[in-house]
Amino acid sequence: MIKYDYQNSIGFVINRIGKSLINIIDQELRRKFSITFGQWKVLIIIANSDQNITQKDIADKLALEGPTLIPILDKLEKDGFVIRKNDPKDRRINRIYLTERADGFLNDTIECVTQIKKVCLNDLSENDILITKNTLEKMWHNLQDRFSISSSVETRAKGNSSQESNPNLYVRN
Repeated sequence: MIKYDYQNSIGFVINRIGKSLINIIDQELRRKFSITFGQWKVLIIIANSDQNITQKDIADKLALEGPTLIPILDKLEKDGFVIRKNDPKDRRINRIYLTERADGFLNDTIECVTQIKKVCLNDLSENDILITKNTLEKMWHNLQDRFSISSSVETRAKGNSSQESNPNLYVRN
């Protein structure tokens, strides 16, 4: 039997940093703001939209099924961060809007995530960061080009430049 040194594989390293980063961001957001990483991503997507985003748009950008998003929106609405309004032209469509309460709150959460990003990138040159980002993008494209994945996740990821999978891309520099 062939042995595979998975701990030194690029996939393992990418997975480890991704999970670690998400876990740390989630812990800090919960501790400081009583919000989860998943809830935060929804707020960021709404904030980055034209403020005329639908529930379906959010689900698509996060590669989530609609029913998975509903409890997240319920909680955000209960906490006063978003409001849902029926589309005036089609009552089956819910449009999601940030409240005034969300504005300052989001700035504080972005500052928190920015600090985590600084820790993560400590002692890395801008060139190292650029090379890493470019390399990872090339790897992603190689996989997309080689394997014909017809899932909606692939379609969403191409349309969003993998933004939803990397929380640091939401953070203003």
